[in-house]
Amino acid sequence: MVNLGPALLSDLRRPWLWKGSAISAALALGLTGMLFVAATHDAGADTTGLPALLLDAVTSLVLTVSAVFGSFSFTADYRAGSLNRRVLLFQRRPAFLGRALSTAVAALLAGAAIGLAFGFASAVLKVAGTLSPSLVLAFAGAAAMGALWGFALGSLLRNHLVSLFAVPLSVALPGLLPDLSQPMTTFFFPVLAANWAQQAAVNIPASGAFCGAAGWLVLVAAAAFTVFVKRDLA
Repeated sequence: MVNLGPALLSDLRRPWLWKGSAISAALALGLTGMLFVAATHDAGADTTGLPALLLDAVTSLVLTVSAVFGSFSFTADYRAGSLNRRVLLFQRRPAFLGRALSTAVAALLAGAAIGLAFGFASAVLKVAGTLSPSLVLAFAGAAAMGALWGFALGSLLRNHLVSLFAVPLSVALPGLLPDLSQPMTTFFFPVLAANWAQQAAVNIPASGAFCGAAGWLVLVAAAAFTVFVKRDLA
């Protein structure tokens, strides 16, 4: 693991990493703006529960967009063949861990920017609370979790086009299941991550949801790491 530092620094200098995170943040901000416009369009509408609904929607949006960004962080280089060159330079383990960490860092900063914009817009429009450090932290954490989830799944799937559909589906799947499965869906990663972010945003301790989401990430990332180390890169 001597090469982990150089691999991480090399990944952090990749232009695509920051371009991709900027594009994902811009997409999330654009869709968030549409949600705010829809929420404030009818000035006479009942706004009871609107802050919670907006926070829920934007949190899910950040998770989904970050997961796609995370999957592309692997599959784009794999499709182009440049991932093989990174393995030759840094070996497999440092190359994988460096890419995963750099992806999480970029998503963390993008999520923080989204949290700042969400809090500022909420304060100005007076529809969903105010800007606070906990709100920014919640969005940053949700983005990092989503990116790591997408990166792990992308490394397992390896197909750029398949990841584009499969990764967002993995985040949206709990909401698509029938109501009869509601108790079971609370143990899925997207639900746990979203619950943690929504509660952390309003300063409510949510250690159980955080530990559950982190457990999912460790499990999936460990599986992806094991497969990457042993599987042929061709």
